[in-house]
Formats: sequence, C-alpha cells, structure tokens
Amino acid sequence: MMFPESASAKAVDKEWHKFRQSAREDAFSLGAFSENDIIRYNLDTAQITGEDNPRTYMFTRQLDVFGRNGVDIRDLKDR
Repeated sequence: MMFPESASAKAVDKEWHKFRQSAREDAFSLGAFSENDIIRYNLDTAQITGEDNPRTYMFTRQLDVFGRNGVDIRDLKDR
C-alpha cells in the first residue's frame, strides 16, 4: 500500500541526514545554528540536547549498594 505524497514534501538527501547527526553530536543547543540552518535541516525536531555529544557525557558512574552514584566531584567545588 502506498501513501499519497504531500504537496509540500521535499526530498531529503544524504547531506541533510549527515548535518542533523553532526548537529546532535557537536552542539549543545539550537543557539549554535543560524535561522536558515534550523529551517533548512528542521533542527527544532532533531533533539539537540548535548546528550549525543561525547564531550558532555564521558563517564557513567555505577550505582552503589544504596542506589547512590557515590561521590560526585562536581559537588566538592562548593566546599
């Protein structure tokens, strides 16, 4: 069964997908992109949160027996 094509549908190419993927891996928010890029690559639906950026989440700590993550050294800066 084929679905009817929308009149406003645009063809997407390999570059479109690559740009969105690199945006998720390199950026932390939409503020890093121009308005033209946001519209052209539909970046407001790309879920750019920084989670896919490997520099953001380098370490996932294991839970201890009490269900805690242990000591977070980022909390020690306030002491």
